[in-house]
Amino acid sequence: MITPVHLIFDLGVFSLIYGTGITDTSQTDLLLLLSAELIDLDHFFSKPIYDPKRNSFASHVLHKNWKILLAISVLFVLYRPLLFLGIGLMSHFFLDYCYNKIYKLKQ
Repeated sequence: MITPVHLIFDLGVFSLIYGTGITDTSQTDLLLLLSAELIDLDHFFSKPIYDPKRNSFASHVLHKNWKILLAISVLFVLYRPLLFLGIGLMSHFFLDYCYNKIYKLKQ
């Protein structure tokens, strides 16, 4: 999935958390949430950089170990200073998974 969709989704999640007052939020939390998109830097090592028919879980270095990263992000959610980084990673993998299912990309 393209990065602007990830960023808009993350901003929506942050707005939802901020609006409901579940936890105190700050600019640092927003920065951590958006920094989870840095996992897409592995796209620069692929040719072409963006291919709409490529499964990111099967072809990108930082996405191949998604199960380990997902477990780490759950641990981040349990540790308040890294809560929003964990939420950002989980939302990133969720959107990539949805993209693969919608376009029926094989793993």
